[in-house]
Amino acid sequence: MENKNISDLTELIKQIEANEILLPDFQREFVWKDVELQKQLVASVLARMPIGSILLLQSSNPKEFSSKALGRKQIINTSELGGNVEYLLDGQQRMTVLTNVFSNAIFQGLTSVNDLVAPMALKRRFFIKLPKWKSAEDSEEDIFGFHDLNFPTENLGENPTYLSSDIMPNLEAIEFNKNDGKAFNPFTPEEKAKSNDLAKFCTSKDDYYLIPLHLIGSNDKTNINKMTRIKTEIKNDYISDMKDHYDALHEDEQQAFIAKYEEEIDENRDFSTALGEVFETWWSSFSEYLKDCIKNIILNQIVVSEAQRGRAIDIYENLNRGGVSLNTFDLMTAKVAVVSSEGLYQRLIKYILEPTEIDKNVVPERMEAEVAKLTNYNASLRLGCYNENNNTIASKYLNAFLDVISLRCYNPDFIPSEYKLDYIKQDKILDLDPENINQNVEIVCKGIDRASFFLQTRCGIRKLSEVNNLFILVLLACIFLKDKWFHDKKVHNLLEAWYWCVIFSGEFDKDQNRNFIKNIQLLTKSLVDSQDIEWLKNMKSMILNAPNYSDKELLLYEKVNDERYPKKNLADYICQFLLSEPCPSMFDSEEVISVFSEKTKSDNTSLEAHHIIPLGSVKKIGQVSGALRRDVRSIYNSPLNFIYITKKDNNSISDKSVNDYIQEITSEAKSRLMLAKFQNDEYNDDDVKDFLSERFDRLQGLIRNRVGDLLANSGYSSYCSN
Repeated sequence: MENKNISDLTELIKQIEANEILLPDFQREFVWKDVELQKQLVASVLARMPIGSILLLQSSNPKEFSSKALGRKQIINTSELGGNVEYLLDGQQRMTVLTNVFSNAIFQGLTSVNDLVAPMALKRRFFIKLPKWKSAEDSEEDIFGFHDLNFPTENLGENPTYLSSDIMPNLEAIEFNKNDGKAFNPFTPEEKAKSNDLAKFCTSKDDYYLIPLHLIGSNDKTNINKMTRIKTEIKNDYISDMKDHYDALHEDEQQAFIAKYEEEIDENRDFSTALGEVFETWWSSFSEYLKDCIKNIILNQIVVSEAQRGRAIDIYENLNRGGVSLNTFDLMTAKVAVVSSEGLYQRLIKYILEPTEIDKNVVPERMEAEVAKLTNYNASLRLGCYNENNNTIASKYLNAFLDVISLRCYNPDFIPSEYKLDYIKQDKILDLDPENINQNVEIVCKGIDRASFFLQTRCGIRKLSEVNNLFILVLLACIFLKDKWFHDKKVHNLLEAWYWCVIFSGEFDKDQNRNFIKNIQLLTKSLVDSQDIEWLKNMKSMILNAPNYSDKELLLYEKVNDERYPKKNLADYICQFLLSEPCPSMFDSEEVISVFSEKTKSDNTSLEAHHIIPLGSVKKIGQVSGALRRDVRSIYNSPLNFIYITKKDNNSISDKSVNDYIQEITSEAKSRLMLAKFQNDEYNDDDVKDFLSERFDRLQGLIRNRVGDLLANSGYSSYCSN
């Protein structure tokens, strides 16, 4: 990785003109459209102020990503490019503005203004305003010493005394339209531009001259000649104004006037000739200063080699905390665009919106009645993978998509040993062949949809945010890429058994990446080679028994003196396990509570996590329920004290004690949710611990029995993929 704190803008522009710096097609907008914002950037350059950084990714393959030229909408035909290129990952906004202000690069070869990425924002020419001699005396805007032809900076390498805010009044942005014929308009044919004479335009204002910044630093002979004519016109006009003033003075006043220029204007020489020489000296300093500003802009140029592409993404995210992050999916989008005219993001939306393939044969008996009620069912939509209101895909979905498609592309034949940790790392994902990605987009989206279906019908999961570990979704999707496995109920039984073992044993609590690869290898080996899964039996023994993760002592808050507390996700898992089997609502035996029972989030059917022993029923005088809820040492916040109930039922219970509300609930709900009365109406922490201890034992038994039944009905020891 190379860092340059000082950059030569003229060289960067040459690279842009030669298509050696390209903008990968991330579908990101150009947003620096406000003219004042653009002027502030230009002012910072001309005041030698730091202007931020750009991030470039080197590549030996110009066809690696679908790309655009800076400031253009159209995709470049990269097949015509050869040699190395640098992809601009960060800095599109400032580089587009700087290129537009200080060159013609964006407009070269352009036939329509509509091809600009933001026509109204880029159809502008920027000029420095120099106050004319007759209006410049004592002017605060004469920061370049134009009135007295005394440029303020002798050493051009030094920083000036003025600030970017001092430069701002000296800048003017003038808009143009394609066919207006203005001499500075890049769309105006050269012969017509000559007839309009840019030099005449630059001296046509009453109070100031205009210096076109797009000509500064150009080595093009035509542009050099234009600047020379502009300088000559300004010099002649300047001398004429000063000469008129000089001639109107008395002789003694003329002597004093000449004295201001010390020895530079000899009274015995021709006034106009001598003044012209002083002007040339000033102009040389002025123009060299401007050139030096753009040749040595304080722009941090971070160049990352193609071998460190993943590092480039990390650098981007560190540069843009709080902004719109560049990510691996952005680069994949640009890569796939090389082989597909349809945008990757839009393709994902299209596939997400397709109806879910419901196979009722794989649905567990406990959920058959609920699934039968479904109409126009879409598992991905119901899980919240895509927000139809704001047309955005959930970031969790995109991250899962990247992992699944990488594992699919590297291991299309489901070879257990070929699921490798490297394949879910950024560099390997970015190494994927565009055609391979393109061919697998639809099947991967289907795999994630199938995994969503499984999580809803088997695991009590209602929304994507409840999938606490993304690798669970990735693993399920990878296995369900194979049609035979998705349509086999035995496979679903095996995966459900695995799921409850994983979340209640803390298998993914630590070293998640390696444990994910280990688990997908073991599961596929069982499915492919009919291998015994003793490892899963061992994991079953750790259900609600993993030390310092799900053991009984931890959940009963017997380790708080060692500063050990249960993780919140265990409360979610317990609630989800209970929700995975439909049961009657608390107060109405005809109303069924399940993953699919919610109608809208605003009505009384929405489910809420409820303290079985309500905090309001145990708070002490003067104590606030909210404070008790935040008390990490309180046993009332144990995961064992939570269930999902409807909003309506939650409102009915409110802060009633367990003994009060339990008399009113249905016997079915009481049994299913493992609710029991306390012996006394008044209960203390020890009573609560006994209550939750009994609930722990019953929960552990229920979960382990479920897993045992699933394994017995999976046929895993004799299952074969043939």
